[in-house]
Amino acid sequence: MLKEHYGKQNTALLRCKTCKKTFSENRGTPFFGLHTPKETVLRSMAMLVEKGSIRGTARAMGADKDSVALWLKREGEHCEEVTEYLLRDLNLSQVQIDEIWTFIKKRQKSEAR
Repeated sequence: MLKEHYGKQNTALLRCKTCKKTFSENRGTPFFGLHTPKETVLRSMAMLVEKGSIRGTARAMGADKDSVALWLKREGEHCEEVTEYLLRDLNLSQVQIDEIWTFIKKRQKSEAR
């Protein structure tokens, strides 16, 4: 349940209906505690994915290279946590795993062209 908004970025402060505790909508995300707008961080990560360098991305975004490196570290850690959560206890057979790898390899080959 929405309690109020706070900060320069107008972040929602939410209240749990069951336990009545309040928490930020950014809690548990790489954006929690950052003063930089989400859009800036997301654009920076998109630039890095497209084979950009940390220094080049920092120059293009008007940010400090240490900030960009921190954002990248936070994003990577968050991706690891999400991947670990989603891929836990899948109980796949060897055939199913082989099929997944075959699909990934075919996709990589088609994207390389």
